[in-house]
Amino acid sequence: MNQEEKARRLTHHLQTVLEEAKAVDRKNAAVREKLSSQEVRVLRAISRQDCCIMSGIADAICLSLSTVTGLIDRLVSKKLVRRDRSTSDRRVVQVELTDEGRELNEAALEGRVDFAQGVLKALSASEQEALLGLFGKISERIKAEKKKA
Repeated sequence: MNQEEKARRLTHHLQTVLEEAKAVDRKNAAVREKLSSQEVRVLRAISRQDCCIMSGIADAICLSLSTVTGLIDRLVSKKLVRRDRSTSDRRVVQVELTDEGRELNEAALEGRVDFAQGVLKALSASEQEALLGLFGKISERIKAEKKKA
């Protein structure tokens, strides 16, 4: 099998896994009732940092700044995030999760962890370690590429 065939096969498998992972949030009643799939993505991006700026959120989830602004507006009205201007630079808008936003993000995370546990059950202990090692390596490569760009 050549490199392109391997890449196509990997793409197919990743698509299957990603579609199921996204379905987890839609099946989670607590999340489904309060958030759109894009709002879930925004909460997830914000939760990875203590406090982040709007452009950083847009970059993290590959959406335009205007789209993210609209999503943040909706999350602010739902009292899931708080938006403040930077004290050092008034042009910079900082966003952080509220307590309710953290609780809802945690509920979403629990569903994803349950999904991941189900995935891992199909593998032996050594296969699980190998998978985690490989995904860690891929993740680091992606982060390094983003820093270069």
